[in-house]
Parts: sequence; structure tokens; C-alpha cells
Amino acid sequence: MSAVAKHSIPAAAALNLSNHEHAAQSVTSNVRRHTSTSSSNSASTLFEESMLNNTQHQQHPSAESAPSSQKQLTNGVSAAVAGMVSMKLEDGEIPPIPCANRSRRSSTESVTSTSSVAQAIAATANASSPRIEKRPSLMQRFLGTGHKAAHKQSQSPPAPSSVKSAASSTPMCTTFEQKYGTCSRECIGRGATAVVRVAFKQHRDGPQMYAIKRFRKQTANETERDYIKKLTSEYCISSSIHHKNVVSTLDLIQDAGKNWCQVMEYCPGGDLYTVIRDGNMGLVEDECCFKQMCEGIANLHSMGVCHRDIKAENMLLDARNTIKITDFGVADVFRVAWEERIHKSRGLCGSEPYIAPEMFTGKSYDGRKVDVWSAAIVYYTMVYNGIPWRVAKEDDSNYSRFLDAMRNGRDYEGFRRIDPKTRRLIQSMLNPDPQARPTMEEVMQSDIMKRIVVCDDEGNVPGSGHHCHYTDEYEERKNSRSMRAQAAAALAGAAHCRVTNH
Repeated sequence: MSAVAKHSIPAAAALNLSNHEHAAQSVTSNVRRHTSTSSSNSASTLFEESMLNNTQHQQHPSAESAPSSQKQLTNGVSAAVAGMVSMKLEDGEIPPIPCANRSRRSSTESVTSTSSVAQAIAATANASSPRIEKRPSLMQRFLGTGHKAAHKQSQSPPAPSSVKSAASSTPMCTTFEQKYGTCSRECIGRGATAVVRVAFKQHRDGPQMYAIKRFRKQTANETERDYIKKLTSEYCISSSIHHKNVVSTLDLIQDAGKNWCQVMEYCPGGDLYTVIRDGNMGLVEDECCFKQMCEGIANLHSMGVCHRDIKAENMLLDARNTIKITDFGVADVFRVAWEERIHKSRGLCGSEPYIAPEMFTGKSYDGRKVDVWSAAIVYYTMVYNGIPWRVAKEDDSNYSRFLDAMRNGRDYEGFRRIDPKTRRLIQSMLNPDPQARPTMEEVMQSDIMKRIVVCDDEGNVPGSGHHCHYTDEYEERKNSRSMRAQAAAALAGAAHCRVTNH
């Protein structure tokens, strides 16, 4: 979660993770996190909702007495988010094709179930009585249409029972606690812009757990426009990705304290950095995690998204031995669906030991190649239980020796623990020239990646034994009654996220 990974560097090429955290104070000054340059896409789904409101206004004559569509949008979504939409329209920006999936639910403390409202509207439209058409639509009555519409509604004949039942089943107020339960006080992740806690909710089909990323509130020197861009761009990107190796994002909602919270699936296995530091994984587990991570990154790139903050701390483990990529705070959209041209990224972001050298130049760069570089650093970290260098600059002695080996066409002595074939792949992924660096798709097509076998949900590999991807502490608690209940709740929450997103 932190903007700068906590790492240290001894004289040897393999840096000990036990000293990992001590050097953070010396490297934090050179790294700053930037909001995504793709924030122009962040309000795309909200624009669709605005158009939906306009369509409802045209279909129902009684909506003439209602306030403007902008006011309806403010009531139905939130004043802050609606303000972002209006800002984009005022700036003359062309609304892009939505990068978020169309089935996500916009939610605040006062938003009702969209599906229930849609059913009620459909029931109203299909009613045979012509008198129903004269009444305000259910959506208009829910959002509020002013005194005249309310007066007309009071004079209208009663609706058929089917409409009444649909309307009565729609909750008029859904708070954070009603949807996702109560957050624990324990913080499982902390960064410069947010903290992550766990929420527990007892649903009809059993208990479910969610990871709640609560964002900080708007600062005094930050405009509302920039603040909303930050929130919506991250949610828009993360909720668009549906892959087994990417954390599912369910909702963006305000809690009782008016803090914006992003609701995600909960991964009880913790982050990969903690597992590496625990020292339980062998080479087969390292390769399994590496391939899963690369599969997730390849999916992001196929969707036109680069992460730009790939590191061990942003790799989570669920209860089924699956690596999941999280934290899209600085992710960027380098290509939208109808484009062939790649948009270059700008800005220095991420954690210093994982940052590609081209990001330090101040020029634009290919965000995909940055992710490839960072993935290779993660692999090195798993194998050596440390990092190869503190920062990819020539004044770093270890990186300088690596550059000298690359320029003279010989293997870097710091990679000797890696087998020769895998070493060549890792060195190609760490090529200082991004043009010569392979894409993640090319990495996945390599013989090395095809050879690696990923374990199943139980950690078993046919003919290759059993993988252990967790810390000792997690393994000790995993078979306890409380841990089994927690794992079952986390899996139920993840399944709920997938069903809702699809």
C-alpha cells in the first residue's frame, strides 16, 4: 500500500528482506505517486446514467414538472460524483466508451437497488391501463420530482398490485452497514491515500467478508475535481477487470462517516511480500506465483491497462492458492477498445526497487514495458528473498555492475542462483532498453513459462507434489474452526463480487 517499498541493500547482490524496512526512510524522498492520466475515462459510466435519466424524462410526460436531469443525477448518484460529470461536460470533453463494466452498481448511502427499480419501471411500462402512463415513473418518484409531480401522483388511481409489490420490495435507503456489515478496527493495509480493513456481513446464504479500502478525505489544498478524479479513475479501472489473478472490485460507496470506500474481495492469505519474508516457499512455489502474476498482468495489458506499481506487496493470496493483483491507484489506460495506437504514460510512480530506468528520465514511456520490468524484480525477490538493487540508476553499485554485464554480453553474477534458461528470460525482461524488452504476451509464450505448472485450489500439482504459498502463521490457523469459517466467508464474498460484476 505504501508509495515506496521498504527495502535495504547490503553489499551482496541478494538483499535481505529482514533489513528491507530499514531503508525506506532513505529512499522515500525521490518517489511521488501520480494520479492516473486516464482519469478522463473515470466518469464514463456516470455519463451513461445521466443519459438514462434523460431517456426516462422523455418517455414519461409527467416528468415535465420534475427538476433538471442534472438535479436528478445529483439525487441518484451523489453531489460529488455528479459534479465530476458536469465538469467534464463543461470542459467540452467527449464522453469515452466506458472502461468500467456496464453491470456495476453506483452506490452511496441513499442509493437503492438498481435491479429492483428497473423491474418496477418495466412493470409500469407493460401495464395495460392507460392511466398508469399519466403517473410519474417509479424512478422519478424515487429520485424526487418536485411538488407538482407529487400532487399528480396523489391524484392518480392506485397502481396494479404487480407494480405495488415491485415498488414495495425496493429499499428506500441502503447504508454501508446494511450492504457490507461492520468494519473491523484492525488495519490490514495502509498507504498514503487509504487504509484497508475487513468487513463482515451475515447474508441469507451465509457469512461473507469484504476488504474495504477507505480513502482519505479531500485535503484543503486539493480541488474537488482532482479528488473525484482520483477516486473514480481507480474504481473505473479496477472494476473493469475480471480475471482470476486480479482482485475483484465490487462497489464504491460512502460509509457512515462520509468517507469514500472501495469494496473488494477479501484475500485471507495476505500479501506476497509477507510470504517471501517468511521464507517457506521453494523454487516450484516461486515459479507458480510468478506465472500467476504474469497471467494477471497479461490480462491487464490485453484490456489496455498498465498497472505501473507491480511489487510483492500488491500481490495477494486468496484461500485457494491464487495470486491476485491489487491496488490500481496509479494504473493507466494506454489504449481504449477502438484504438490501435498506444498512448505513452508519464510521471514517476511506484516503489523505487521495482521502478524501470526509463521512468527516471522524465520522458513518456510505454507502461506495459514498465510492468514487465517490475515483474522480473518480483521474481528475483522470491528466489533471493531480497532485491537486486535499491534503485535502477547508475550511481547504485549493484545496478551499475548489472549494466556492465549487459553491455558486455555476459550473465550478471547476481543471477547465478537462477537456472541458465530462466536467467536469460529474466535478464531480457530487465533489459535497460525498453524497446528490446519483451512484452508480457511474449513472456507468456516463452518455453520457460510454458514449462511452469500452476497448482490447483488445494495446492496440488499432478506429479509434482504440493505447493505451500502461505506463512507459517496462516498454515497453523488455517485448519482451526475460526479460520475455516473465515476462509469460507472470504470465498463467499469473492463469489458475490464475481456474480455482481458479471
